Amino acid sequence: MSEVKKPAVKSVRKPAPKKPAKRKVGAPTIKTPALLEKICTGIAMGVSARAMCLELKISQRVLWNWLASDEEFMQQYARAKERCADVYAEEIIEIADDNRFDIRVKDDGSEVTDNEVVQRSRLRVDARKWYASKLAPKKYGDRVVNEHEGGDPDKPLLSKIEISFVPTQKPQS
Repeated sequence: MSEVKKPAVKSVRKPAPKKPAKRKVGAPTIKTPALLEKICTGIAMGVSARAMCLELKISQRVLWNWLASDEEFMQQYARAKERCADVYAEEIIEIADDNRFDIRVKDDGSEVTDNEVVQRSRLRVDARKWYASKLAPKKYGDRVVNEHEGGDPDKPLLSKIEISFVPTQKPQS
């Protein structure tokens, strides 16, 4: 049997249908001075931006856009973050001093230290110390001290550089 050859047909690709323009999802959030004040007050009291957005029913993206576009609000937010570091420092003392749940009573009446509670308190303190050091590094960050070892600390450091010239020999021809 002989094969029948079909004529080559050009395939014509149809253009993809145009997608409708993206609409903003959700109700528009109106930026008011009272709303911005609530956000900054919450941040200053140690509430996360995420939690504040959930509480006030605004999107985090909206908050970040406001911070990017409003210089005055961004400065208020930065000051609130600095105050937040002070709140964390106070919480560290409260957590360290709170020993209400450190000891538990066993069934036989003996008292034992609840190591899980102690470890959790230590973790809470360490997390707050770390975050406070990031929010206000000058106030709560690690101190870097440069010390001069040996000699008089009032004298400037001296360094000696020697340069010597070594004659080279000319190649003999």
